[in-house]
Amino acid sequence: MSVSPFRSRLAAAALAGRNENVRYVELAWGAAISAEWAYFVALGVFAYDAGGATAVGLAGLIRLLPAAVVAPGAASLGDRFRRERLLLAAMLLGAFSLACSAVAAFAGSETGVLVCAALVGISSTLIRPTLQALLPSLTATPEELVAANAATSTVESVGTLIGPLIAGVLVEQVSVGAAFSLAAAALAVGVCLVFRVHAEGPATGRAASARRLGFAWRTVGQHPGAPVVVTLMVAQAFVRGCLNVLIVVAAFELLDGGGGTVGALTAAIGAGGVVGAVVSSTLRSRRLARIFALSLFGWGIPIVLFAPSPQLFGALVLLAIVGASNSIEDVSGFTLLQRAIRDDALSGVLGLVWGAAMGALALGSIATPILVRELGARTAFVLVGVLLPVLTIAGFRRMKALDDMAAPSRQQLLVDGVPMFEPLSLAAKERLATKLVPVDVQTGAAIVRAGDVGDRFYLIDSGSVRIGLQDGERQSGPGDYFGEIALMRDVPRTATVTAATATRLYALERADFLAAVTGHALAEAAAHDIADARLAGGELPRSA
Repeated sequence: MSVSPFRSRLAAAALAGRNENVRYVELAWGAAISAEWAYFVALGVFAYDAGGATAVGLAGLIRLLPAAVVAPGAASLGDRFRRERLLLAAMLLGAFSLACSAVAAFAGSETGVLVCAALVGISSTLIRPTLQALLPSLTATPEELVAANAATSTVESVGTLIGPLIAGVLVEQVSVGAAFSLAAAALAVGVCLVFRVHAEGPATGRAASARRLGFAWRTVGQHPGAPVVVTLMVAQAFVRGCLNVLIVVAAFELLDGGGGTVGALTAAIGAGGVVGAVVSSTLRSRRLARIFALSLFGWGIPIVLFAPSPQLFGALVLLAIVGASNSIEDVSGFTLLQRAIRDDALSGVLGLVWGAAMGALALGSIATPILVRELGARTAFVLVGVLLPVLTIAGFRRMKALDDMAAPSRQQLLVDGVPMFEPLSLAAKERLATKLVPVDVQTGAAIVRAGDVGDRFYLIDSGSVRIGLQDGERQSGPGDYFGEIALMRDVPRTATVTAATATRLYALERADFLAAVTGHALAEAAAHDIADARLAGGELPRSA
């Protein structure tokens, strides 16, 4: 029976919402992104009043360039330390910087506002990759990861709608300093929410470090198609930097508006983003490269069409299409990378992506005033808009390789079928799958003997085995598993297992098994329940 798209969207939202950690982190993200966009509008108006389009570009450069330099190395700390704590630190930095921006604005200090802009940019750039690297450790299945990414995009779109609207009203009716103050308060709420987030299990490892940024790019290069996706994401950030300036220019010069118009145009991107995020919640975890490519066309074409559209309504509709495409691009693009890049390098890779993106944003911000001055605003819209469609066409064939990589391996499917592994995060299960060692056994050969020391956990890939019990024998086949009792109870093997036919097994070493199962309370409880049932002679379900 087919399921309606609306019900699919509700199911995806419910899937993410049932996870308490995902719920808290998404609410914190909502506070952060609302603060970021409120700040963006207020900073843009502040800069335009101070020196026109050139000042807007300069403010963007100051906000983004330090982030581009600092963020990749800092974000890679998420591959060495707990990511929820790094996210907390980034949000604390942001709340402090926004509060200082408000003080500088009330004092009339342009220098103070610009210095704080650099700190705000670093904070924003750290929050994004850390959040995206954290999600695989908070979700349990590919479907839940897609749902969480869709929730992230939905929340970002709502924040992009609400933040600019409120900031537009505040800068028109009160002051820029008031908008900065509200942004600081919103991010402080986010800090409180992140305090409640906890990813079970140890920190991911030490694969990347701030001194080894080349590791992140080498990791990307190991996956066919991933460099193209990263390049297109960076190009999209360049276009976004251009559009940030063009929106301010269009509001004041093409539409004869003011700060409120800037807020309305920016909010239109958020409104469209909400629609795009709802659509993206129905995306499957496979064949995302095609969707990613289409979303980039949805980014570029409306910007081209903006040039001959001098009416406010037409401009709002076109920017809403850009917002919808942005949501779909975020969900599809980052899900592709999250599934392809191994978890212990993910923070470093995403930090590299966002650092490069912030540099591209800065370049777009500083290049656009030159385009506007030399060629005019309308021509600038056209040139900026055609960039993404052209690059997407050039790289599409190579990018499709990531769709094939999204298919789970045989080892991962076996891990997914073990009930005691079910509560583990998707990232933890994928790590377990990489640690499985193939073992081929001939008919009649003993795999384990009763009384031996337990050193491995086994999963049956093909063939069948006989398990000798006190009350007789039991036969197990593909998808079944054995060996957990000796490992969980630290006792000798309780049964002899021999191969009934030629059998392919996958073995998981004792240390890896115990680290995964005992590092998660629900997984450990499930393992003890399975051991109790087997010792009592009870039957287990097929997937058990």
